[in-house]
Amino acid sequence: MPNFAFAGLSAFTPETANALFMAAEAIVYFAVLAGLFRARHRLGIGTFFCALGVMHFLETYLASVLYVPLPFGIVASPGSTVLFTGKLMLLLLVYIREDAVVVRQPIYGLLLGNLLLIALATLMRGHGMGALAADRHAEFGFLDEMGALMVWGTLILFADCIMMILLYERLRALAGAHLLLRLAATGAVVLSFDQVAFFAGLYYLTGAPLPVLFGGWASKMAAVAIYADIYLRFLELPLGAASSRPASPMCSIFSPIASATKT
Repeated sequence: MPNFAFAGLSAFTPETANALFMAAEAIVYFAVLAGLFRARHRLGIGTFFCALGVMHFLETYLASVLYVPLPFGIVASPGSTVLFTGKLMLLLLVYIREDAVVVRQPIYGLLLGNLLLIALATLMRGHGMGALAADRHAEFGFLDEMGALMVWGTLILFADCIMMILLYERLRALAGAHLLLRLAATGAVVLSFDQVAFFAGLYYLTGAPLPVLFGGWASKMAAVAIYADIYLRFLELPLGAASSRPASPMCSIFSPIASATKT
């Protein structure tokens, strides 16, 4: 990309410039994904799910290798802060506007797809190696690490969604009609759990330092508040209204011990 596109950022500190880049990334991510979600009745919700699933590799890759300094001494990854937080909030809105049967579809698809990736990468080790060029070789170690992180991340996402839907419903009695508060509180609690769980896998595979844990948590808390507000406004969900559509029981979707229904 031409240097002049970022010339105006030279007046900012590197930390502020990184925060502005993340804001721009969130705007692009939001505009495309939320637009596809709103167009689901014309294009089909599969279009939205495909675009969401394509981001999973980039999200995991960035969360494993790219961390940037932000204001207040925070160190965070765009993959975790922008892409994963946005994905989780979108899945919650899928539940609100559709139901739990629909929201499970991308989760199962990601999990099975990641397991297939690992299985195929294992089988492909049996091929006789032939490099395209002297400095280009198959990086099976990279595939192993990324495959493990993607499977681990999807398993956590599975748990996240169970917690998210149950907590969202439980907050009805506390937050009442304040849908924005319910969204933000649900996202904050679930993302706190997710940050600890994903960091455990990241630390085991890559030796990530503790600032990654605390910085990622702080940036996710800021991101969830922003996403909760802009998603509601863009998707034209009134702050005091929830979907009037009855939802499928959670116990028939995720596990026999998790049960919740909407009213």
